[in-house]
Amino acid sequence: MTQAQQLELQGELTKLSTAARERRSVDAFARAALGGFCWAVLAGVCGKLLWDSARPPLFLYPLVALDLLLLGDALRSFFYARRELRRELLLEARVAQLRELLGVDLPPGVPL
Repeated sequence: MTQAQQLELQGELTKLSTAARERRSVDAFARAALGGFCWAVLAGVCGKLLWDSARPPLFLYPLVALDLLLLGDALRSFFYARRELRRELLLEARVAQLRELLGVDLPPGVPL
């Protein structure tokens, strides 16, 4: 490997290493979990209102609309988090490949 190629790979490794440190998928999964929990609680409240009422109260309809918005946001956050996780895994794989090419880490199975 020539010196120019090695410098180019080191530059790519530095750039990808900083990008790989960002874990946006964790925040998106947390948002999806919180949104899903809030959706489930509000769905239970709406169901209880329907079950116990002879005639549904007027404030049930805004609650159902809010519940549907929470469900939509939780699903959107979950699918975004899955896309981000795939991107992060590809970045990590490329960083590991570059580290092996540059000899930063010893390959598995090589004694010290």
